[in-house]
Amino acid sequence: MKRKFIVTITPPTPNGDLHLGHLSGPFLAADVCARTLKQQGHDVLLLCYSDDYQSYMLRKARQLRRDPFALAKLNSKQIQLSLEMISIECDHFLQAGESEAFTDSASHYYHLAHQAGQLHKKPTKVFHCDACNVYGYEGLGRTHCNYCGASSDASQCEECARAPDIDCIDHMTCMVCQGAMQPRTVERWVWQLGKNYPSLREHYRHAPMRPALRSYLDEMLRDETATWGITRPHDAGLQLDEAVEGLHEQPIHTWFMGLAGYRSTLKEHLDLHAERGAFSEWWGNDTQLVHFLGFDCSYSHALGYAALQSIDQHSPKPGVCLTNQFLKLDGVDFSTSRGHAVWIRELVAQHPADAIRLFAAICAPENATENFDRSQFELWRREVYDRIIDAYQQDFSPVSAGSGNLAEDHAARIAAAQTRWQAAASLEAFSISNMAVAALEVFEVLASTDNLSQRRRHWALFADMVGPLCPDMKLELQALINAPVVQPDRTLELA
Repeated sequence: MKRKFIVTITPPTPNGDLHLGHLSGPFLAADVCARTLKQQGHDVLLLCYSDDYQSYMLRKARQLRRDPFALAKLNSKQIQLSLEMISIECDHFLQAGESEAFTDSASHYYHLAHQAGQLHKKPTKVFHCDACNVYGYEGLGRTHCNYCGASSDASQCEECARAPDIDCIDHMTCMVCQGAMQPRTVERWVWQLGKNYPSLREHYRHAPMRPALRSYLDEMLRDETATWGITRPHDAGLQLDEAVEGLHEQPIHTWFMGLAGYRSTLKEHLDLHAERGAFSEWWGNDTQLVHFLGFDCSYSHALGYAALQSIDQHSPKPGVCLTNQFLKLDGVDFSTSRGHAVWIRELVAQHPADAIRLFAAICAPENATENFDRSQFELWRREVYDRIIDAYQQDFSPVSAGSGNLAEDHAARIAAAQTRWQAAASLEAFSISNMAVAALEVFEVLASTDNLSQRRRHWALFADMVGPLCPDMKLELQALINAPVVQPDRTLELA
């Protein structure tokens, strides 16, 4: 049955371009998922936006002596170009900082939580650097997570994905001057997030997810007293109109506004493309949301956004969250701020986009940290990817078709690979890594048989299996498969 799906990619912070760590995480997986759902006949939109209200933008803009929003707009253009070059086709990419729809959606969710009686003002601890006059809510301060001990900002720990409890933290370093920050007390709006946990437990009971997120939610959803500070006085965020109750000098922070980002991206897209349908047809109970995100974003997506959806009568139900772990570069974390990265546009300038996509899928860090080694990729490109291209170009060259049947063990291997691919392509067990491995298994079977006619017939299956991963390869294969078979001119041989 044809259904509506909205597939989302966690919004990149526009403090720089996209690197391979972004690709191997949510970006490629979301694109492959959207293509797979479309291939299955569903109505699908792939949405993303620029996280312009991130406090990391304040830090980068301060370093470069630029206006944060002007810098965000410039870097967003680079990000969208990188996406285009690597064949990631977002239906819409929204610039949040200049979007009225984004502001309206952020206001919508603030009022939703307020009307549910789940917001209250509370004096809270925050760290401040007197020398630099910056607050350490997130990007401008660094500490250690009180839960797992890992180096973290005060927002969401990259290691354990929990929101550090600032009351349990006694030190923080300023990321501008590297000096010690001092504790202060500010009054903030706090959301009683845990009040929504009973309904979320019920939703997630049967929802597909990866093991790390399952364990995380089993622990987090026990605490129905959990709260989340959603405003950050004197920091980055969206300052709603002062007429909005209680929000004078209380900017909403970016993590609370993530669902507003997806909602407004949809609205802006449909305003530009009325032929796709009305907003109410998409943003409702009949639409399935599928979020692709790093595991470190689990708190906001799997708890915060799902809670907002559970109290919104005019919204899709809480979505499916498919998390990934980190990809490392030579054993060290990718980092835009430190420049430790392989940039997508740099790699695409030297290798086919499909080769990068397929290799990134194979080593995708879906359930565990993986490592990227450039020399290993270049060797794989020559020995595997180029071999595939050469094989199908040769098979569809003007030669006579062979005869006979595919060996019985070969047929069984293809059937088994197809079954594994179908499982990996489902939301219940979605895995671009397993999709890639299954598709390559079919290729290896084709490459090991001398039966040309059977090889040609099974290239169509391979095209369907590899298509979401390698869209250019699929188009080339389809053109060759659909082209008439041209018999060779034997007169030249006789002469």
